[in-house]
Amino acid sequence: MFGLVLMLPYTEQAGGDVTRVVADAAQAVRRERAGQSCGHAEHPFDEQWEDLVDTLPDVLRMLADDSIEWWENYPQEQWLCPRTVDGFAAMVLEALEPGSATDAPPLLPFAAQRRLDTLTAVLEGYPQPGTDVGEEVADVGKALSGAEGEGRAGHVITAAALTWWAGTANSSDEAYDALVQGFELALAGLADPVCTHDQHPALPRWATAAVCVGIHLTTAGGRGVYERHGPCLKNPPPLEPLLCPAFTASLARDSLIRLRAMRAEPQPGRTEEGP
Repeated sequence: MFGLVLMLPYTEQAGGDVTRVVADAAQAVRRERAGQSCGHAEHPFDEQWEDLVDTLPDVLRMLADDSIEWWENYPQEQWLCPRTVDGFAAMVLEALEPGSATDAPPLLPFAAQRRLDTLTAVLEGYPQPGTDVGEEVADVGKALSGAEGEGRAGHVITAAALTWWAGTANSSDEAYDALVQGFELALAGLADPVCTHDQHPALPRWATAAVCVGIHLTTAGGRGVYERHGPCLKNPPPLEPLLCPAFTASLARDSLIRLRAMRAEPQPGRTEEGP
């Protein structure tokens, strides 16, 4: 099972029969472990994904060779307990077939992670080779246009962060139009926002951190990761007010004004720092 977890980013991209076979294997493991429990309060799958992928290769080596001294924080029996195996199987299943294992440990979808990596590189001024910046920005606007429910707030935050970067408005006409339409549709869907908060959180100062928050909030798995681990920031604001419709509407409105002003009056000295 642990090997399937390590291969998840590649399996998810493979699609077709590969995805189906691996998902079936994970489902079979879950059926075998159904009803089994343990006395552990924590399990390895509770760790952040970045820590898991660093640790799992060594865990596999130690499990295969008793002569290697066990050094991992979780004891061997905890790695092999039924709940650990079931949790990793659920993680694999949910990653490959979203909605099929809602009890799975939260995981940011790999497509979302790739989008985050790409946008971060763009905002830092070092796009990955082959990146079409205008197309990437346009894709953010298109995703915002189709956003709804709790995911809408994350899409608005992601798009808003791009309006802090001088290159956004002029990256391409398609990108500009897609962002404008995205903000307009978001506002149309939030015509009468309900709010019970005395105040709303401030977004991170830097666009890269704001994009990180936004990308996590676009999916249920990402929101789970944000709530459990608080990635992107040292002191992340609580999740619930970030999803507030009134906060989302206000952010979309301000971002649309800023975006239009950027196109009308280019600001060469503007950085990716927030307003």
